[in-house]
Amino acid sequence: MAHAQSTTTLIQPVISPDYGRDRNVSVLERQHPDFAPLGYRLGNWILNPSLTVSPGVTNNVYNDNDNRQRDAFVIVEPNLRISSDWAVHRLILEAIGDLRRYAQASVRNQDGWKIDASGRLDVSQDFSIEASGTVGRRFESPFSDDVINNTTNVSSYLQTLANVKASYTVGRTRLVGAVDRSSYTFNRVTFADRPARDQRSRDRTMDRLTGIIDYALSPSLSMYGQIVLDRNEYDALIENGQANRDSTGYMFVGGVNFDLAGLMRGSIGTGYSRRDYKSEIYPDASGLSVQAKVEFFPTPLTTVGFTAQRQIQDAGLGGAGAYLDNRATMRVDHELLENLVLTLDGDVARRSYEELDQRTDVISVGAAARFQMTRGLSFGGNIRYGSSTPNGNNLGNAFDEFRAIVSVRIRR
Repeated sequence: MAHAQSTTTLIQPVISPDYGRDRNVSVLERQHPDFAPLGYRLGNWILNPSLTVSPGVTNNVYNDNDNRQRDAFVIVEPNLRISSDWAVHRLILEAIGDLRRYAQASVRNQDGWKIDASGRLDVSQDFSIEASGTVGRRFESPFSDDVINNTTNVSSYLQTLANVKASYTVGRTRLVGAVDRSSYTFNRVTFADRPARDQRSRDRTMDRLTGIIDYALSPSLSMYGQIVLDRNEYDALIENGQANRDSTGYMFVGGVNFDLAGLMRGSIGTGYSRRDYKSEIYPDASGLSVQAKVEFFPTPLTTVGFTAQRQIQDAGLGGAGAYLDNRATMRVDHELLENLVLTLDGDVARRSYEELDQRTDVISVGAAARFQMTRGLSFGGNIRYGSSTPNGNNLGNAFDEFRAIVSVRIRR
């Protein structure tokens, strides 16, 4: 279903430690055969189309408290997914649209889309190779990303991503290795009270290597270590002609994975990360890294989830080389009926530009409901409030926004 605001940062880990051992099933994972989509069978393939239409309202369409304007909008999300139905191996192709139209602020309209392809080759019971690729037009949210908030249009970028991952299990040990390349090409942003801004200085390519070793202490508990090496290369200089943020970096994280039947499951890891910039203009950045995701199961019908992360990101505002992205999220899903799920969630984040002694604090809270009336028809709704409070120069203006959305989805 449509979300009022994105709560993910631009750069995310391609792989993360796997804690699932089929000892717990969350509310959103639970299968309901009576309400599951049937799809169209095409030989050994299954085709699943869907369409979601979500009208909504906002009380601050331009994310600008000094020029607060209400508006109505509609989100149209077509989706086409085709997946293999083989005994071994797997192949999935998916095309997703995210079209947004506003009643008055047409400059805020969005034509987002994404095409995904993923496959798995089961070489043996213990060895598999997975590959995936993504290309799409995505739009940034000032609630989650380091972007200017009071633009007239919405900042967007074309993203391409290719990833290959291999997993091998021997005894109690699991080895995972991955290599990926991603690129980002940003659009131009416009303002009501100043000249338009070209974002070519944000265009970049990122290459990354990831390795994980996981050792099972018991069927429900394991320890892991992870290393990530990456390289960022920018396509152009900063607007004033100074050097850009080309860099290399690494991260070491160690922790535990657990899946305790009827109680909780998750992964908790801490470590150290560092980013070295080629230009002396930007000081190197380093510090504590955290990646944690834990789910509790107080009852079979309720799932309570917590996530936390701390990672270094390249800055796009304030003239800094990097900022620390610190965020924590809590989410509660409750299955009131077999076909009715209620959700409450909250997210707090702080983007700290330590070399400038500046920061931005973000809060987002929301509530949602999803009612699956039949296999092919469902209804939903969500309300969300978010606020962004910069504390520093060139980080944009403080603003808050309330959104409400209802959704209708048809699928096969």
